[in-house]
Amino acid sequence: MTRIRLTFVEAKHAKQLAVMRGFLDGRQFYTAADALEFARQLEQGTRKDGKTPKFDHQLSIAQLIITLIPHLMHPEWAVAAAFLHDVMEDHPIEFGDLAERFGDELAEIVWLLSKKSNGITKDYERYFGDLAGCPTASVVKLADRAHNIQTMQGVFSLEKQQAYLREVEDWFFPLGKTARRAFPAQYGAYENLKILLLCQCQLIRCIHEAAEVR
Repeated sequence: MTRIRLTFVEAKHAKQLAVMRGFLDGRQFYTAADALEFARQLEQGTRKDGKTPKFDHQLSIAQLIITLIPHLMHPEWAVAAAFLHDVMEDHPIEFGDLAERFGDELAEIVWLLSKKSNGITKDYERYFGDLAGCPTASVVKLADRAHNIQTMQGVFSLEKQQAYLREVEDWFFPLGKTARRAFPAQYGAYENLKILLLCQCQLIRCIHEAAEVR
């Protein structure tokens, strides 16, 4: 029998996936577990680095979200939304499809997280304004950007990296501030994500400055 050799990245992803499945089962987060499998089937292939499984993005966001569970109003919805946050934007999945499988509440959260759906692209004012009004979508969006910042070095162009940093300042920090005021029960989650984003952005700026000196 031929054994399939996994790369280090693939083996790490497989282990993280197994741990996540065990965590969700242990917590009886069955809706989130269903969301994991649903999204994983859609997110095939690799990320832009050509080696990391595409679903690693969703899995990594969910891993960050579970560290915030003590501070979340709807923890299972947040984990499930981490898995589903791109499905309407990147695939021919409509609100009704998600509502039928996961319920209207979770489908609404995923719709809020989608910058575009059914050919409609939301302007930033509306998009971030709607996110700030949802305790779950606001946390998932901040965690999503944290993972994007974490993994963009060596993949995104310098200009795109700088644009992402500007968006954090112009849109994501205000999002966190507004949502924190609206949902004080989640204060710890918003503070944690703010500090993480601050540290990540500062690190990227230092890398850019060092590159300029050379």
